[in-house]
Amino acid sequence: MFKPKKKLGQCFLIDKNFVDKAIESANLTKNDIVLEIGLGKGILTEKLSKNAKKVYVIEIDKNLEPYAKKLMENYDNVEIIWGDAVKFDLNKLDFNKVVANLPYQISSPITFKLLKRGFDLAVLMYQYEFAKRMVAKEGTKDYGRLTVAVKARSDPEILCKVPPTAFNPKPKVFSALVKITPNIEKKKKIENEEFFDNFLRAIFQHRNKSVRKSLIDSSKELNYSKEEMKKILDEFVKNNLDVKDLMNKKVFKLSVDEIVNLSNKFYRFLSEG
Repeated sequence: MFKPKKKLGQCFLIDKNFVDKAIESANLTKNDIVLEIGLGKGILTEKLSKNAKKVYVIEIDKNLEPYAKKLMENYDNVEIIWGDAVKFDLNKLDFNKVVANLPYQISSPITFKLLKRGFDLAVLMYQYEFAKRMVAKEGTKDYGRLTVAVKARSDPEILCKVPPTAFNPKPKVFSALVKITPNIEKKKKIENEEFFDNFLRAIFQHRNKSVRKSLIDSSKELNYSKEEMKKILDEFVKNNLDVKDLMNKKVFKLSVDEIVNLSNKFYRFLSEG
């Protein structure tokens, strides 16, 4: 008998009501090619295969092979890829939607990886606290780097809270189904995504400090010393007086748009310099 592995974060979704909710929210058609991360016992996979054109499943645990074999015997549109989804090159797969009960410890890297790759729609299961951070408003305790990184590229929405009883084994925390709809217009506003992500990492290491102080204290994230960063910021504000107030504002009080605009201006300033 298969025993879920704690180290892989295996909590299999067994409540079919939440499986149905995920399927319904993904608005699947027979033209959709779906990516699922984590096979579990195949309950979600089976429903996906009945509603979509094709389903790719990335699964790290070969001990789940009996479930994979049974699925592939019954459904010819299911393809299992054995490997680590965090390391796998998602550009190799031609999918347009993502539906998955994610292992919680890979929530962050997988979300960023998917947003970078692009998709039409995703319905993903997250730990509830993580989901709250994705949709948080500026000025609240849940607002952080994750919020801005996700909201600057998409429109996340919590669909429902999911109790521990919906899984086997039961996790110690509540979960949430989240719908993520990429927003191309938002994403286009980011002038350089790599710089933007580094900028976010730098400022949110000190979310309760001013943007100026945060950038100085995390200057190494942008490959500068603290002294270099102080001089750069003085020059930056002198040349862009409209950012002065923003630079003195606490990081967690800045809106997503303000952070995107500030990042773009700082990127341009550094590039021109």
